[in-house]
Amino acid sequence: MKSTRKIILLAALFAVSLFTACERRSIEDGFEDTALIPVRIDWSLSGVSVEEMHRASVWLFPLDGGVPLQYRLESDLTYREIAVPVGAYSALVFNETVDESDWNSIAFTGTDQYETFAAMSVPQSAIGFYARSPELPLIGNPEDIAAWSLDFFEVTPDMIVSTRSLSGNQSALEEKAPYLTVVQPLPRFERVAITAYVTHLKTAKQATGTIDGMYSGVYMVSGERISEPAVQAFMLNGRVYDANGYDGTTSRTFNIFGRIPETKHQLAVDFLLSNNELHPREEFDVTHLIVTENLEHVRTHIIHIGYGNLPGDHVITLPEGDMETGFIVEEWEDLIIPIK
Repeated sequence: MKSTRKIILLAALFAVSLFTACERRSIEDGFEDTALIPVRIDWSLSGVSVEEMHRASVWLFPLDGGVPLQYRLESDLTYREIAVPVGAYSALVFNETVDESDWNSIAFTGTDQYETFAAMSVPQSAIGFYARSPELPLIGNPEDIAAWSLDFFEVTPDMIVSTRSLSGNQSALEEKAPYLTVVQPLPRFERVAITAYVTHLKTAKQATGTIDGMYSGVYMVSGERISEPAVQAFMLNGRVYDANGYDGTTSRTFNIFGRIPETKHQLAVDFLLSNNELHPREEFDVTHLIVTENLEHVRTHIIHIGYGNLPGDHVITLPEGDMETGFIVEEWEDLIIPIK
């Protein structure tokens, strides 16, 4: 009888011990293989508005060729402590995520490798009253995107206990693991600012243009641009009239991935008039009309046309028509002009 009770007692003790060991191992699993690595991001040079940003991404690429690790910053876009397994990594940080819902005109390719991770312009079926042709894809204007990268950092076994013990102590943790604490993303996009002076601008319902010789993508790590044949379209939507109320300027600022150097840049604008007729296409060689400046940390290419005072430029004069016609954009939706 005593022997039976002893067996039962030993079995019970063994079960408790096993349960406790399993429970302890389960709790420690979150700590035994990962260190806490602080990430602190300064967006001040990125050209991206933090107020308009929804999320940020940190990607870690194991140097042994394993699957990339992904982390997201959401409630706080400037700081997070991430749990990273022991190993050697390259790091890539950028605004938003690779989710399609975060972008209208950008898609990502080569995301399985650090060096090939790229942002590409998404082909568009139509922009304004332009439709793409089989010969020449039509691409949209990419959103603001910025990135920062680090080729190498290492998480060692001794960092597991030391960083976990500093959880919540930001300054001490950043001193212990400083690798991702000076993250300062830079723009991976540029801008084009176009202003057209138009005589009898009042008679135009809408103006849509194209410009060629622009890059179609960018490698996120290196910033190296990707060139594929395409044409970029834009809609001129800002108007400032002269004192006469009829002549004036129409303008647009939009994003590009950059200009292909030593390339002829042809710009074309089509005006839809108040009588629903198309004005003959205005074409300009703007290769030598572009003035490039850094505005708000973003490389910006400024183009003025319609003044007729520089080679490649000429005056834009629309028919007088009905000068009382307002700025209407709803009636041209069925008008399609194939890009050639």
